[in-house]
Amino acid sequence: MSWLVAECGATQWAAEQAAEYVAVQQAAIGLIPTSRQIVFERFFDESGGMQLVIHSPLGIRINRAWGLALRKRFCRSFDFELQASADDNGIVLSLGPQHSFPIEQLFRMLNRENAQPLLIQALLAVPLFGVRWRWNATRALAILRQRGGKKVPAPLQRMKSDDLLAAVFPMASACLENVVGDIEVPDHPLVRQTVYDCLHEAMDVDHWLELISDIEAGRVELVARDTREPSPFSHAILNANPYAFLDDAPLEERRAR
Repeated sequence: MSWLVAECGATQWAAEQAAEYVAVQQAAIGLIPTSRQIVFERFFDESGGMQLVIHSPLGIRINRAWGLALRKRFCRSFDFELQASADDNGIVLSLGPQHSFPIEQLFRMLNRENAQPLLIQALLAVPLFGVRWRWNATRALAILRQRGGKKVPAPLQRMKSDDLLAAVFPMASACLENVVGDIEVPDHPLVRQTVYDCLHEAMDVDHWLELISDIEAGRVELVARDTREPSPFSHAILNANPYAFLDDAPLEERRAR
């Protein structure tokens, strides 16, 4: 506590609260997550559904990439679109009661070879890609914000953006029921820039791939924990705000709530 007061400028009361918070977490799962020791915590909610919280204090850009890739891997393994969220300190994957497997099985789901291809396929189907696409299309003046001296309404800009995406990247707007295998990303400058922005601005794909390599090499330890109820560090991600969502399920339909 003296370090928190001296180095962080915390009051004595705040330092005591922080120390107690960490101590309660230590008592709940037996260790404190760090950048070199990441904890996979699983518990079951009141409906019988599984909540998997990955305590990964690596920042939202790395956690967003990890969460999206895991979500896509789950989709291909179980044929089930699960809900997921990510923030600066962790990831939550919300599964149904029909899913049961050893937590350690998740440790091998991603590797250096499949991680980035899975992530690219994952981001094509989430709202993040559409938002970045509209941004780039507008910056490139492919979508007009003003016409005849008047501002083009935002809903009309979105419709024009969707039409442009369907023209240059038809598979992005295709019915997913008819899509077999990976979606091929076209060599179009706006599409390339959008994918790049998603990977390197909204996410930190380079450091995430380093993390995957460190996990494979044993430099980062993954620890599994089954708990009866969510640990204190889990509460923030379970009650995350909409900006943390990795899918388009609305707030009132979140399994983690």
